[in-house]
Amino acid sequence: MHGYNFCIKKVLPCDVEVLRELSIASFRETYHAHNTKVDMELHNDKHFNLRQLLGEIEDKGNWFFIAEVDNIPAGYIKLRTSERPASLQGLKHIELERIYALKRFQGAGLGKLLLHKCIDTGIKNGYEVLWLGVWKQNEKAIAFYTKQGFSIFAEHTFILGKDQQSDWLMKKALNP
Repeated sequence: MHGYNFCIKKVLPCDVEVLRELSIASFRETYHAHNTKVDMELHNDKHFNLRQLLGEIEDKGNWFFIAEVDNIPAGYIKLRTSERPASLQGLKHIELERIYALKRFQGAGLGKLLLHKCIDTGIKNGYEVLWLGVWKQNEKAIAFYTKQGFSIFAEHTFILGKDQQSDWLMKKALNP
């Protein structure tokens, strides 16, 4: 993987500040060109403040993992079980709510490594389906997920700041 040393570790409450910095930086890199500064700030203030993140880390229905490259935080994932899409009713499912890698580490295999951590976590915890929402305009991400065996099964609205955006919901069966 391009000479990098990767490490994925579970996020603990003591990691909340690192998670916050990584969340804001990776989200900004991914979406700043497509959204207003005000909407980005509203999103970051609501979802990436220390109290919110600490509560999410401590919630037993969530799993966070940070990926480090040569001991530098480079990306992270958040899995959660609280969302319940109607079309997945009857299946034990887990959502990949967030998967982000800093731009300088993209293309080095980090996204694939993080996604495999999600799949492994889902299988180890008895889930049948891994699913996610992806912005309809993020063609690069849609292509990545499709290549990894995900398929579109529904759509929903995502609010970024005050802007309503449309996401595809994609799923992948988890076969142990």
